Amino acid sequence: MNKVFLLPLVLVMLFMYLIERKSLKAAPAVNRWVSRVLYVISMGIWIYGTSTKSSVYAATWLSRFIDMWLPPAL
Repeated sequence: MNKVFLLPLVLVMLFMYLIERKSLKAAPAVNRWVSRVLYVISMGIWIYGTSTKSSVYAATWLSRFIDMWLPPAL
């Protein structure tokens, strides 16, 4: 458990959002929502990874998601 790193990571994410706020306002609406959703998802992953004793990595989630479309092994 690394709760010590949780606050600096959240602050860095907030700082990045504040820096890019000007360019996000100029972007199309779809791009703004995608960027905001990605910020929230990444903050959620950091919070989950630092606040629980066991963590599941995003690559594990993606591999299970991709396995649905792969053909069965020969």
